[in-house]
Amino acid sequence: MRYLPIKFHVFYILFTFLFSVFGPVKYSDYNTLNVSLYILAYLIIVTTGFALGTRSKLFFEKKKTINIVSVFKVSIYISIFLYIIYMYYLYTIGMLNFNLLNMGQSYIDYYDYYYEKKSNSAFTFELFFIVAASIFKFLALTLGFYYFKLMNRKLKILFILLIIFIITTQTFSLGNQKSIGDIFIFMLISLIIGLNEMNKKEKFRTFSKIIFVFIFVLALFSYSQYDRLMKRDIDLSLINNRVSDYKTFDQDHLFYKVFGNNVGFGLSYFISGYLSGGYYGLSKSMELPFEWTYGIGNSVAISSIVQKYSGNNIYAKTYLNRIEQVYNIPGKSHWHTIFPWLASDFTFGGTLFIFLFISYYYGKSWREILERKNPISLLLFSILTVLFVFVPANNQIMHGYDYFMITFFVFFIYFRFHNRYNRVLQAK
Repeated sequence: MRYLPIKFHVFYILFTFLFSVFGPVKYSDYNTLNVSLYILAYLIIVTTGFALGTRSKLFFEKKKTINIVSVFKVSIYISIFLYIIYMYYLYTIGMLNFNLLNMGQSYIDYYDYYYEKKSNSAFTFELFFIVAASIFKFLALTLGFYYFKLMNRKLKILFILLIIFIITTQTFSLGNQKSIGDIFIFMLISLIIGLNEMNKKEKFRTFSKIIFVFIFVLALFSYSQYDRLMKRDIDLSLINNRVSDYKTFDQDHLFYKVFGNNVGFGLSYFISGYLSGGYYGLSKSMELPFEWTYGIGNSVAISSIVQKYSGNNIYAKTYLNRIEQVYNIPGKSHWHTIFPWLASDFTFGGTLFIFLFISYYYGKSWREILERKNPISLLLFSILTVLFVFVPANNQIMHGYDYFMITFFVFFIYFRFHNRYNRVLQAK
């Protein structure tokens, strides 16, 4: 149990990287050797940092604490209230959808509407809602899954209702997969934590649930991508005429023989677009010289605020923008792993050092959850799990305004209060 999260992460990174090398999507001038060495160094460093974190000394600070259950109750009430308003808003603009099979068209319709509105106004209701609901939703989901068995019936109903509201508005109505991905991550965390106190039979049942949910989410995400493409009349036979010149889909690949053209197309498009294709962008970024972005280029949220109020376009100096200028690889619309984002501020070598620090607290917070049942450590572990899940994609926890706010909130309360919740629960 102690090393389970980092074992999963190592397997996950190796799978996504190897899929980029041997999978059905082929990339031109892909320097796999450089990327292989970098990923190897990354895995060694995060494994070392995590191990050091799990061995670190834990301190208990005997001071007044806040009732976490009360925090959860307030968070879920506010979250449900905000989502009711948001559902009504989507209804008024004709975009509230309850049909799972129409996610692709919902995605296209909503973002055509959203970007047209955004181009005419700096303020949007969508942006206001994201900012207002972010921390409350995060607290409600992370604490809700963790304390679900201890809730009374009323709180369980409210929690399930919140999940239904999130999926209805974000996934069914907007075709957005991110929110359901967050729900899956936070649920998975609580299930894995629960393994620590289970017998073999209970562990088998829980692993079966995890596998089922994983297959369901993968199928949902893949179908969402497939449906988006079908709405644009793009299938496997036409995809190479519609994608960028630097990549091609090998239609004779074994992957499509195993899964078939339709299922295989949805799976390969999702995996290559979200989980494995970023390693190619990493390889091209590593060919460019370093240009410092003043410590804020790693975050779209921060750099956009700076540009708005100072006129200084920090993003122009990032690796992401420069691979678009040099190699014609889209910097924002495509994902290129977390590494070019952080390297724009800290260099590629410095990014590895940053991950030693991050993985140390990832391991430490995991130990505090298992041994001390620390709810503040659960919040840090959850936000860092999101970061590690999105390593093949982008710097997710600093990307949008919602996770930017959540990240600073969680780090602040962790370093300020977490020792107060490190109560010794049993003799070791």
